[in-house]
Amino acid sequence: MTVQEIAQELEAWAHPSAAEGYDNVGLLVGLPDMEVTGVLINLDMTEAVVDEAIAKGLNMVVAHHPIWFGKRNRLNGEDYVSRTIMKAVKHDIALYAIHTNLDNVRTGVNQRICDQIGLDEVRFLQPKPASEGALGSGMIGKLSQPMTKVEFLDHIKSAFQSGGIRYADAPLDQIETVAVCGGSGSFLTQAALALGADAFVTADITYHKFFDNEEKILLLDIGHYESEQFTSNLLYEFLSQKFVNFAVQLSDTHTNPVRYH
Repeated sequence: MTVQEIAQELEAWAHPSAAEGYDNVGLLVGLPDMEVTGVLINLDMTEAVVDEAIAKGLNMVVAHHPIWFGKRNRLNGEDYVSRTIMKAVKHDIALYAIHTNLDNVRTGVNQRICDQIGLDEVRFLQPKPASEGALGSGMIGKLSQPMTKVEFLDHIKSAFQSGGIRYADAPLDQIETVAVCGGSGSFLTQAALALGADAFVTADITYHKFFDNEEKILLLDIGHYESEQFTSNLLYEFLSQKFVNFAVQLSDTHTNPVRYH
């Protein structure tokens, strides 16, 4: 099994062309024709994750988040990004990122978030133009039974094992229609309002962006890691089904840098 063969399956599911323009996806480190001893899956590709791959004898890391986005002028160990890249190269560890392309496909990250919440009748929150419904940002669906605001907040906190939820309130008696976007999704608040969502579950909302709820929608920031953590399970299930009897392992390394006091 080669890096390229694994990449081809991932790209048939979520092609790099579906990624946002700022993103850095695909094979970031390594040679396409390298034989793969096994794949380690994590939300992130950090130095600790590469160390885990080395310890387990696995020479490919597949992660949701790329280790770098923009141009880098040097690799000299001055920061965790360069140390991770250098270690991966030194130990022949391939690094593959499947980021916003996996966010934007129908069976990707946001569908898994909907599954975790328990939403039905799911559709894209903001379909991509000219994609014929195949691509889009965020998703929206309905709970099988309406919940009060407190019940919904408790449900989300439990479902995503969140240390805390920041939210903007709204005078609603119940929550039924729910919009979601993994990671930094505040750019979709107006789309959630336009489609009549009672709540919008996302992350990385800045102070002024909370006002965008117009006191009409419960706007939740559950944490970036928390919102996307089940992406690792999604990738594990996909690769395990595609490559039966091949070493695909979920990482034991917890990468969330955020702590709650």
